[in-house]
Amino acid sequence: MDVTNLKEKIVFSKDAPTKLVINDLEKAKTVLICLENGQSTGEHTAKGEVSLFVLDGKGSFIIAGKEKKVEKGCVLVCSGNESHNIKTDSKMVVLAVIAK
Repeated sequence: MDVTNLKEKIVFSKDAPTKLVINDLEKAKTVLICLENGQSTGEHTAKGEVSLFVLDGKGSFIIAGKEKKVEKGCVLVCSGNESHNIKTDSKMVVLAVIAK
């Protein structure tokens, strides 16, 4: 069993959101996403369900064109092949768990 201290993995870049794969297992992938104020991941899809956990900051999750304001402590799940995007109103740290 591996334990990862996410606080030690948080890195921001003014150029683009940073994405760090925490683990890539047979049935799920976990990615730490760090965004500066005003950054966006861009609209994209994943084959499996995606759970998005806001670890810090605030912004919006845009799922299938519908925007939901989120902040630290919020969780959102989107279906497989559903378009999604993350936009920030402040520095934001999100943990994404993507089912395969």
